[in-house]
Amino acid sequence: MRLWRLGKKASNAHARYAVVNDASSHAALRLFRALLRESTYLPDPSACQYLRGHIISRFRDYHPDSTLPFSSRRHKAAALVQQRLPSLLRSARRGLVFLCRANDGHVRHLGKILAMTYGRIGKRRHQLLKDLKIPDMPVDQAVIEKLSEPGNQAVPHPSGQLMALVKSQARRRLSHFSRSNTPRPKLEIPEENSWGRPMPIKRVRNFKRRWYAETLDRIMPPLPEAEWDRLRMRASGESPWEGLVARRKWAGSPDDEGHRQLVGERVKGSTKGACSNPHKITSRYMRRLWAKISAQCPLMRPNTARKSGWDVLWGDVRGHDTTAFALTHGAGGGYDMFGGVDENGRVVAKGQSLE
Repeated sequence: MRLWRLGKKASNAHARYAVVNDASSHAALRLFRALLRESTYLPDPSACQYLRGHIISRFRDYHPDSTLPFSSRRHKAAALVQQRLPSLLRSARRGLVFLCRANDGHVRHLGKILAMTYGRIGKRRHQLLKDLKIPDMPVDQAVIEKLSEPGNQAVPHPSGQLMALVKSQARRRLSHFSRSNTPRPKLEIPEENSWGRPMPIKRVRNFKRRWYAETLDRIMPPLPEAEWDRLRMRASGESPWEGLVARRKWAGSPDDEGHRQLVGERVKGSTKGACSNPHKITSRYMRRLWAKISAQCPLMRPNTARKSGWDVLWGDVRGHDTTAFALTHGAGGGYDMFGGVDENGRVVAKGQSLE
């Protein structure tokens, strides 16, 4: 039986202990190994690394060793962990099914995992937004004293980097953003309320708070330059795809061929009734998904020419299309690709006129 202390609410020096069922502990361990194994089969190396760290951190938050009284984890009560364990296991099982469908090539599932990996949704998106939330330090001392007043402490002050990104994303207006709503680059506050009186200061502050929260919800945070370049090269085909990871084989006896390969892995069945159609994962298929994510990922650099402001670069959604071509008006009228055939598309013999 696994035991761990409840915390500071102990009734005596020996403290109180909570008992966790061995069956639940064994099920959690099997599910944890199955999730880690399935994450290694993802077609994107960055997604493999991110999902592995995410799975380990989620299980570690509720691990018995992390619920000791002096632990820095937020879940310190064993009774609370025991109460949440059934719902957590159900959530982990749904996550395993989600990973299996992503590895089968379902567009919606694999696209969501890539969006989580590159910070378009989920926890990493909030981590990338931290630098954008830092306001620019004012130079004027009077402004500093005004901002330090009690009434102005809660009023948001967006930084120049955030405003440059908002204006750039508002001009872009791409329909394939995972967050389709376009941010408003300028906050318009009416001068008078519905009674024809000057707008109260409290309502102005509320307008600013709502606009700031709405902007942070719609904005696409920038990626680090190295990761942005790597994603762009994968989407354009400059960086070759490594291919799928070979699945591990069943290490049992020769009579176990009909059994599933490993404990926790799924057996492929009928795909009828699935929420999206599976797709064979190929190099071209991955380039299309990477290009869609790359178009949502900006890169921000300081403007060296003006020595102030920011330059915002976006990934090109057309970089993955290797079949695109353009007809130019050069020698031969720009239609040399149609040479040797007549108006009906029949091949003309050599020396014969097309007229």
